[in-house]
Amino acid sequence: MRVLLFTKFPQPGMVKTRLARTVGAETAAKLQQAFLEDQLLMLTKIGADVTLCCDPFRPLSDYERLFPGFTYRPQQGADLGERMLRALHRTLEETGEPAVLIGSDLPDLPDRHVSDAFAALRDAQVCLGPATDGGFYLLGLCEPLPADIFDGVVWGGSQVLERTLDNCASWGLPHHLLPPWPDVDTGEDLATYAKRNQGQETRTMNLIHALGLELATWKP
Repeated sequence: MRVLLFTKFPQPGMVKTRLARTVGAETAAKLQQAFLEDQLLMLTKIGADVTLCCDPFRPLSDYERLFPGFTYRPQQGADLGERMLRALHRTLEETGEPAVLIGSDLPDLPDRHVSDAFAALRDAQVCLGPATDGGFYLLGLCEPLPADIFDGVVWGGSQVLERTLDNCASWGLPHHLLPPWPDVDTGEDLATYAKRNQGQETRTMNLIHALGLELATWKP
């Protein structure tokens, strides 16, 4: 299973800016690192072959130092859609097998969602995991998509998934939808995550406890 993990380096002020409005830039960066560590642990446990697709504002060696033992590639493209397609298409060309891309703000994404995506790609050309904010948390392909598959998509908006599905329908691309799963982008998202994971020993939960974050005041 080839999984591409799209991420930024956990540098204060450069990541999780919406979350930073609640917890501050330093803490937001620490949480971003914990999110990544939890996701990498999950992917390793299910035997995924992981490539970190890294925002190039930091050299790849910085990512390798912080998250050793994986493959590292810079993201390339003018916008998020182009960067995702380039990364997935390169992997498809290299392996000839389905590939799945996920974001890095999913610290408790169930491993079955990743496994189910690969199972779905035996029949569907596209697999999407709907995020609860109108975007998608997972994109899986078994062959390259048309270059204009993201035409009309406003990244960060509330209709990213809807517009992408419309484009898939226009191209006649068989697709499969996974169950929805929430990103962790804001303080309220983090509070909801913590409530959902009470009693769990994860890097993110351990950090929340270590920092003494008062999540109960954030209206999950």
